[in-house]
Amino acid sequence: MSPLFTLLALVFVANSAETSGAKVILDGREVSARWSDGDTFSWTDVRGEKQRARLKGYNTLESFGPVHRWGAWTAAELYTFAKKSGERARSEVWRCSLVGESGGYGRVLVDCPELRRVLIEEGYAHLFEVEDKASPDELALQRSAIERRRGIWEKGAPEGLITSVHSAQEGYDVTYDRVCSLDTGRCAKVEHKELYSTCQEVCREGSCMIYVPYEERYFGGKRASCLLSQTTR
Repeated sequence: MSPLFTLLALVFVANSAETSGAKVILDGREVSARWSDGDTFSWTDVRGEKQRARLKGYNTLESFGPVHRWGAWTAAELYTFAKKSGERARSEVWRCSLVGESGGYGRVLVDCPELRRVLIEEGYAHLFEVEDKASPDELALQRSAIERRRGIWEKGAPEGLITSVHSAQEGYDVTYDRVCSLDTGRCAKVEHKELYSTCQEVCREGSCMIYVPYEERYFGGKRASCLLSQTTR
């Protein structure tokens, strides 16, 4: 089986699993959640409208394609962990609460404390705080997962984990990449004025991420070629 066929099969299975039945207790109400990865899910609210949630306090690797790399990992290997984080989220019922409208990309922010601790402890996620300080207990869980080489830390951890990359041509007032400290859980903006090309790899603090504009990430639009062909990097 060719690497390209294997990756396409993985994407198809993951997208199929995304629609499978999974439950979340959201502010006391049971809802059917469709997990796209371990930190994002969607559901239909009481008005019949689709809502999308971004989970508070942690981050899993991007699931739109093989875009992360550090140490001895290949991008394809880390991509499997992005999908496994969604599988783990779907495997149990979690109690969560709405926090606000600040999830980005039209999403609401939702807090699922137990899920956050499980994914961090099992090495499927890392802490992600922008303004607040990470919990000392959860930092201890993350340190333990790194020391025991669980999940994405099996082949070691970088000094910092790059979680998003933006190019100057996107038109933001301030262009930045975001890098998370694994010591503190804080994820800071690294401002720059660089122009990135689609599928360019950007590396900071020992970890790398491929730049793919949002409109080129998903099926149904112009999907970047590296999301289908980059399986062994």
